[in-house]
Amino acid sequence: MNFEIDPSISMNLILSVVVIGWTWFRTRHHNVDDQFKAGSDRMDRHDKRITVLEQTITALPDKDDMHAMQLEMARMVGALGQMQAVMEGNAKIMERLETIVSRHEDHLLEGSKR
Repeated sequence: MNFEIDPSISMNLILSVVVIGWTWFRTRHHNVDDQFKAGSDRMDRHDKRITVLEQTITALPDKDDMHAMQLEMARMVGALGQMQAVMEGNAKIMERLETIVSRHEDHLLEGSKR
């Protein structure tokens, strides 16, 4: 068999294969860059979210703070109970004083009528 290669056809074929290869490589490289950029942006968003969560968590009270708050609230409840007892005692004293004052008023009003 005798193969004769026509240079015009073979050059067109070679040029077409080179252009196809170059186009495939450029579009593949472009797609990879786009995917890398999208992945990088997503990682940046995740990093920002994680940073915000870490800052939020560090600002939250821990178990020692919660325990201190419980103790302080218990102390305040005790103080409020004492205040309530004092207020009730004052109310009873005021009732007795009102009774005494009303008796004095009655005595003085009736004494002036005689």
